[in-house]
Amino acid sequence: MNRVRGPALVWWQRHRSLGGLIGICLLATTLAMFWLQSRTPMRTPMIIAGSSLMQPLIQVLAQQFDHTRYDVQVESGGSVAGVVAVRHGTIDLAMVSHPVPGLFADAQTRQYLLARNSIAFIVHPHAPIRALSQKHIRQIFTGDIRNWQALGGPDAPIQVMAQRPPSATTQFIEEVVLAYQPMTHHAQQVNHVKDMIAAIEGNPYAIGYVSLQDSPAKSSVVQLEIEGVPFSRATLLSGRYPYIQDLYLVGYGKASLAEQDFLQFIRSTQAQEIIERHNLVSVY
Repeated sequence: MNRVRGPALVWWQRHRSLGGLIGICLLATTLAMFWLQSRTPMRTPMIIAGSSLMQPLIQVLAQQFDHTRYDVQVESGGSVAGVVAVRHGTIDLAMVSHPVPGLFADAQTRQYLLARNSIAFIVHPHAPIRALSQKHIRQIFTGDIRNWQALGGPDAPIQVMAQRPPSATTQFIEEVVLAYQPMTHHAQQVNHVKDMIAAIEGNPYAIGYVSLQDSPAKSSVVQLEIEGVPFSRATLLSGRYPYIQDLYLVGYGKASLAEQDFLQFIRSTQAQEIIERHNLVSVY
């Protein structure tokens, strides 16, 4: 009887020992993980939201920010929505890329200029003009002037090109350039900047626009002078070019430590190089 039970008993004892060893190892692993987590400081959450135009840039900046202490989330939704959210304390900073009525009426609102963008008006290399006034730009894009002859050019219709909404650039045109007047319904709408540039490259009587941020590295289109001022980084930085789009980060109330650290980071050489790589004009 003992002979029969002996091998089974030995087998059971061995596997009981093995199970105990596995249990001890699992317990040790769990305790080690708990100990490591307890020694790893919790990262402070930080939320930045607002302008969809600024989101790609801020996303890259956030990825290079201090991830040992902060967990930064970047969301779009529009400049106005960002301002409302920051005033209600649901986000830390708002991204603002166009004028928001009454933005700085509250003394607790703080603005931080991040970079400058702008709008260039572009034409075909053989277009009849190389410069326009702000008045003429408004008249062309509202449809008050529809023939190049009215501007000293040939008797040919002006083909206005526009980016189809939702487009932050088109919004800037309507709010800043056209002073909240609607763009002409005769405009030919395109989905992407590359489509607009291709259309203008194929039509000497077309006119369109492109933001500095979206300007292609290589293109045959001509950027118009406005009021005799060329479109360049120098004229944008100096403020001479009339169509400047200032990009702000906006805070409200007492600035948190996370906000202060992030604002200090965007003034660093590393952050300024990132801004320049996004075809924007750095201001620090």
